[in-house]
Amino acid sequence: MSDVVGVSSAVEGKNRIAELEAELASVRAELCAERDRYRELRHRVRNDLQALATLISAQSRRLEKPEGCSNCAMRLRSAVELHNALDEDDDADICMSSYLWALSEARRKAFDDRIVGETIADDDIFLHYRRAQCVGLVYVEAVTNAMKHAFPDGAHGEVQARLRRIGDRLELTVADNGCGFDPAKVAKGDGLQLMRGLARQLKGQVFFERLPQGALVRLDFPEYVAS
Repeated sequence: MSDVVGVSSAVEGKNRIAELEAELASVRAELCAERDRYRELRHRVRNDLQALATLISAQSRRLEKPEGCSNCAMRLRSAVELHNALDEDDDADICMSSYLWALSEARRKAFDDRIVGETIADDDIFLHYRRAQCVGLVYVEAVTNAMKHAFPDGAHGEVQARLRRIGDRLELTVADNGCGFDPAKVAKGDGLQLMRGLARQLKGQVFFERLPQGALVRLDFPEYVAS
């Protein structure tokens, strides 16, 4: 009798395992389908953002003062590059050296060759995509402002950017060798308020410094934050 009960229990156990395996396979299939739909949606959003940025850039050429449109287009391209980075791996953090390089290429194409520069980031810095987006927007804002205002009347110059690790913190600097800035105007500018808001999201601070020749924007924030 005990043998019969044992065999029955074993059969029931195997059947239950088979049921669980079937349920697990079904859940995995649903997750794969959801991920495919998510990727397709993100792909469409990226394409729409790219098209909008291109349209804004084209329209800006018809304006007497295209600076606002150019800045808007650069912000959109920042979002596009973030989507491109996410396409590499949905679950991975964003490699900041690759992300900032892509933004620097978009910046280079948006402005003429009279302003040159280099963007450098430590290779081993990875951030969650929401934090990476904040850093990218500060970078875009700082670089775009420098390229628009630091070199008036067609002057040539350089804009250098760097993201590096200092202890348990990260520091993004954007420096130009242009004409400097008026602290009173900077304090009232929308760009300053935007960068300060982004810095707060990163639990950090942004600083504006005058250099012997040019200006420096410095973003300081912790590499890791409690979730």
